[in-house]
Amino acid sequence: MHNDNSISNSTGAAKKPNMIMKYNATKGSVDTMDKKTENYTVARRCIRWPLVVFYSLLNIGGLNAQIIFQENTSIKKTRLVFLKTLARQLMQEQIEYRWTLDCLPKQIKFRLNEYCNIRRPNVGEIQRVREASGRCTFCDHSKDRKATKVCTNCARLICRDHIIETCPDCFEAS
Repeated sequence: MHNDNSISNSTGAAKKPNMIMKYNATKGSVDTMDKKTENYTVARRCIRWPLVVFYSLLNIGGLNAQIIFQENTSIKKTRLVFLKTLARQLMQEQIEYRWTLDCLPKQIKFRLNEYCNIRRPNVGEIQRVREASGRCTFCDHSKDRKATKVCTNCARLICRDHIIETCPDCFEAS
């Protein structure tokens, strides 16, 4: 097609090449895509061209995902709502994984819980999972204290010296 010198029959007296006709037929779609992606874009100001290409690919991917979603489900969502739900669904698995990490600070776990409504397992579920005894997580290994109780938040083993007894109302308030 690129090396072909054929003339289009539909141009009449203008005698334009097929290459020009193909370009004219498809150039409007790029402008349409640019208009749709410029309102909600992931692009930031940057100098490095690989980052610009990456941002452009993300914008095009988001637009294509919305078009495919609308064609398959017949559900019309605004672009903003669609992109927000897409972002949440893409992050959900990673957030749930991070929530299970023992080293994650308590405040971050609570924020993750608020953001994604991750269900905290109750005490009975955790104790069924960890019924075996072992060393207390907080004691020195030289003390070799055995523990059978587990933390309700992170399921780590805790000996009697490190358990803080609270009533359910006070625990929920903290």
